[in-house]
Amino acid sequence: MKTTDSEPLLRNEVLSTWTTEQGLPQNFVTALAQTPDGFLWVGTLNGLARFDGVHFRSFEKDGPPELQEKILKLVRDNDGGIWIASITGLFHYTHNRFVTIGIPGNSHALIQALARAGDGGVWIVSDNVLMRTRGDALEDVPLPSNTHAVRDLFESKDGTLWITDSEHIVAVQANHSVIRYDHPGIQLLFGDASGKMYAGDGHKLFRFDGGDFKLIPHPGLGNFVDLMVDHRGALWMASGGLHGLSRRYDDQTEVMTAADGLASDDVRVLLEDRNHDVWIGTIAGLQRFHHGIFTSYRVSNGPGGRSQTDAIFEQRDGGVWAGTLEGGVAEFKDGRRTLYGRAQGLPTGQIRGFAEHGATPAIAISDYGIFERSGSRFAKIPSIPHGYVNTPVATSDGSLWFSVLHHGLFRLKDRRLSSIDVGQPKTDSSIWYLAADQQGELWVGTDTQLERWAGERFEHVVNTPHPILSAAWPGHGLAVATMRGLMLWPDQDSVRKNLRAGRILTQAQGLPGSFVLDVVSDAEENLWVVTPRSIACVSRKQWMAFAEGKLDHVVPETFDQADGLKSNEVLPLNQVTAIRSRDGRIWFATVDGIAVVNPHPPDPIAQAVLDYIQVDDQHLGADVTTISPGLHRITFAYTAPSDSAPEQIRFRYQLAGWDRQWIDAGTERAVSYTGLPPGRYTFRVVATNREGVSNGVAATAALQLQPFFWQTGWFRALLALGLVGIAVEVTRRRTRLRAERLSLRFQERAAERERIAYQIHDTVIQDMIGVAFQLELLGFQLNDQPETATMSLSTLADRVRGSIARNRNMVSNLHSTAVAEYSLVDVLQHAEAEFRLSELPDFELTTAGKPRPIDPLVRDEVYRICREALSNAFRHGYAKHVEVKIIFSPDSFEVIVVDDGEGIDEVTQRQGREGHFGLRGMHAHAKRIGATLTIDSKLGQGTKVTLQVRTTKSAWKRWRLGRRSQEENSSGDESAR
Repeated sequence: MKTTDSEPLLRNEVLSTWTTEQGLPQNFVTALAQTPDGFLWVGTLNGLARFDGVHFRSFEKDGPPELQEKILKLVRDNDGGIWIASITGLFHYTHNRFVTIGIPGNSHALIQALARAGDGGVWIVSDNVLMRTRGDALEDVPLPSNTHAVRDLFESKDGTLWITDSEHIVAVQANHSVIRYDHPGIQLLFGDASGKMYAGDGHKLFRFDGGDFKLIPHPGLGNFVDLMVDHRGALWMASGGLHGLSRRYDDQTEVMTAADGLASDDVRVLLEDRNHDVWIGTIAGLQRFHHGIFTSYRVSNGPGGRSQTDAIFEQRDGGVWAGTLEGGVAEFKDGRRTLYGRAQGLPTGQIRGFAEHGATPAIAISDYGIFERSGSRFAKIPSIPHGYVNTPVATSDGSLWFSVLHHGLFRLKDRRLSSIDVGQPKTDSSIWYLAADQQGELWVGTDTQLERWAGERFEHVVNTPHPILSAAWPGHGLAVATMRGLMLWPDQDSVRKNLRAGRILTQAQGLPGSFVLDVVSDAEENLWVVTPRSIACVSRKQWMAFAEGKLDHVVPETFDQADGLKSNEVLPLNQVTAIRSRDGRIWFATVDGIAVVNPHPPDPIAQAVLDYIQVDDQHLGADVTTISPGLHRITFAYTAPSDSAPEQIRFRYQLAGWDRQWIDAGTERAVSYTGLPPGRYTFRVVATNREGVSNGVAATAALQLQPFFWQTGWFRALLALGLVGIAVEVTRRRTRLRAERLSLRFQERAAERERIAYQIHDTVIQDMIGVAFQLELLGFQLNDQPETATMSLSTLADRVRGSIARNRNMVSNLHSTAVAEYSLVDVLQHAEAEFRLSELPDFELTTAGKPRPIDPLVRDEVYRICREALSNAFRHGYAKHVEVKIIFSPDSFEVIVVDDGEGIDEVTQRQGREGHFGLRGMHAHAKRIGATLTIDSKLGQGTKVTLQVRTTKSAWKRWRLGRRSQEENSSGDESAR
């Protein structure tokens, strides 16, 4: 809506500002450009930044150092990239990386001018040498003759290259023909989208008419450093000094300065983006003119007026009325605003609503009553009860309905006043809502009920747990605003069947607040919701799904100053703060004027962009593919460039290979993963605009986290093979150990049998042979020498009894010697007593070292070896002296048996005596216990037997001995069972 006495159109645009406080590298803006993906590129005195609508991203970590210097100009190419000119270099940003363009001759040459070429490359002038890009390389192009220091250049749509050198304007056409135009002092060239060419000297502006450049009278500012023609053909000029900027459209020129909201009067650069917003680069920050969804108007002005709006109303004739707090009312109609106040008979007070009442609506003013217009003034309607009058409503039968605090609901018809019972106590504290729907039916909201006037009385419709503040009827559904949320019914059937079953939508389910002052339905059945701190819109799809129980949370669009609101705060006054006009627009009364929703296209689709990947503290580009081995913290930063509510864009992401499902990130624009295992991953992110619409196209990044060698598949395979090999080897060794144990048992049994055979041979058989000889001798003596025979018989009896004793002793030794209470010294002394038959030989037993207990099994084997040695010394060696010495060491002991008998020859030592097993048995016993047996003997020089036994076992042998003992015990237990 335009008004004749309102500000120029520029001042109704939304002007937003960004400075270093919001992340701009430096407030002095020198260049602007926008790439097709929606990013705004900003050049400053302190480097380059890219803006997505929320955050500025600089390139200190992943760009050339020259990009931290002054940026001269930015030009987009034809492939989504951008050309960047700094004071010392030229760069091309393409495919997410910067390419340095080498300037021939001098690597630090200053760039005088830069212009976009038709093929997407650029023209460049450095050291007054003209060059153009071919790919990412520069080639020289001859300047037209007599061209001096180039000030600016521009390639127009027809391919003509325009050059100015402050003396002439030179046109180099596509056929290489050159035309000169004599215009001294020209420093600026510009061509608009329609192909028109402009030239300026900073004070005068010229336009090419096909034959020459003609002066444009009164183009705007008196001095300028940049100019632009927008999509409507309006001419914008940046002063570069003390005059701000100007815009000329048709014959109207508007000027904006710091007094009107500019960050500075020194404006340097202008740019119109793809959404037709205009960006302004000043020396004090970056600004944008945005045509928002809302247009806001101040209701009153002047030192005595206040623009805090309390109520809004549309009359049948299309006029919009707004009431303020102590500032009167205003009528907006046919592009004009008309103010009414004390001078027109309206007392100063809070406006509590309007109602149709002839050519001028009736106006309710808090404690003063309801006023109607009579002639040129307003007068109070008679018979209105005194008190706080609230929300008048006119119905089709000519009745005027209103409520008065503490007095109840009233109806004024034909100048007759009547009090109406609504089923509640007759006190206005229980009547919260009074309004007529689009069909003209009257509705009343109380503490707990919504009722409808049926001609004679009010009919009950629905119950609510909280006081009703407003209602809307989107399609066939019903929305009721209460102090504790918005109650929803999807259709009339649900209203009739479920009086109390409307679902309540609160702040916990997504509303910007639970105290809902007003609710209005638009033509598409979306719900516009007013809370004390925000205005929001819930789409039909969302609220219907919530009402039907198919959705538990909504994401409404919320609106603020960036959308054109002067304020998004609304006074806590229900039912008079929002209306839907007959043309379908939605109007709101805010604390800073009225605001109307303009017809507008849907918000643009937001496309997610992967900004960069950061591994630990290393900042990488978005195209990183491999990451070194180790436990890393990997951060994915993403964004979605947008000019429409960028802060409300929501994101969903998934790291394929790790996340099982998509994750709702809300409005966050970065996510980190820590301790990912090695493997291949793909990060995907999708953006959704504030209307909940997404194109479903994900920004992706595939990467591989490399493993350490022990995390590789081949290492794991080798490890598995090694484990299998170890298992096989352990099994083989255990099998071999068992076989060895079985073999040992067999050998032990064989050795035991051999030992028993030796003992039988050395004792029983020898005794029996002796008995046999004695019996033969006795047979001869019986006839010839009876007395001798008697003596021999007595001797034989003694010998037999001795043999019996020795055999009994032998049997006893088989199982009684291996008892723990006998030490090695004890059993060896027992052997000496066993063999002594006379005083000779002498026997001596000595010990050295600290005696200690010896395993009984080992002790018995040692005993048997020493017994055999003593047997040989006593019985066969005819020794006169026998010495046994036991030497104890920490981990072994040694037994030495020495005699001075006849000795043993070498053959007997190697082979043993025929028919005897003594020497072989000694070696067998020594082997059984792992001892070392040495026999040193010569004929006539006696015999020395040395036995060395180790008593400390290795861990492996101890384990084998323990396992053997356990198995033997287990076998014994099984045998016992």
